[in-house]
Amino acid sequence: MKKIRLWIADDHLIVRKGLGHIVGTCPEFVVAGESEDGAGTVLAVRKKNFDLLLLDLSMPDGGIDLISQLRSSQPLLPILVLTMHSEPHLAARAIQAGATGFVTKDAGAEILLVAIRTVAAGGRFMDPRLTNALLFERLDSSEPLPEILSPRERSILEHLARGANIKEIAAQFGRSAKTVSVQKSRLMRKLGLENNVELFEYAKRHGFGLL
Repeated sequence: MKKIRLWIADDHLIVRKGLGHIVGTCPEFVVAGESEDGAGTVLAVRKKNFDLLLLDLSMPDGGIDLISQLRSSQPLLPILVLTMHSEPHLAARAIQAGATGFVTKDAGAEILLVAIRTVAAGGRFMDPRLTNALLFERLDSSEPLPEILSPRERSILEHLARGANIKEIAAQFGRSAKTVSVQKSRLMRKLGLENNVELFEYAKRHGFGLL
């Protein structure tokens, strides 16, 4: 029987070893390698010597943007997000970015193994505890969702939530501070936000800046 080769991307050694022990109990799995940050994960994915990626979101150079980057490099690679964050909107953003599964780290070994098998077989998997929350939050909330933002506005919101100021964001994008300031004002109007306090609260609720 051909083994499913897993790559574990997490910045905590004890977590990587723990995951290796869990998957090692199943004869159909083998750990092909590990990485501790986004840069190492990108290099590993480019080489593509494994079948499925277990991806933490909170490691250095990680986050939602990393999923999009990996997906553009390997469109068919199964990516199972394994994270400590359980915010429903973060799960939704991860799936939108290209993840094929989402599980929280406190879900338990049995759910993790089911998720790995499902994603490896070409399916999708969502942590059962988040499924209803995702559905009912969308139905019940009148708050504007991040999807109404343009890619640039989303990126600006992400940088702001991580603590960057207008000048730093402008330098990152190669734009003037005035241009970025105008884009910030536009995204705040779209979301119905009146000040920076509301912006940061919104960003936290929707999973921006956590990673």
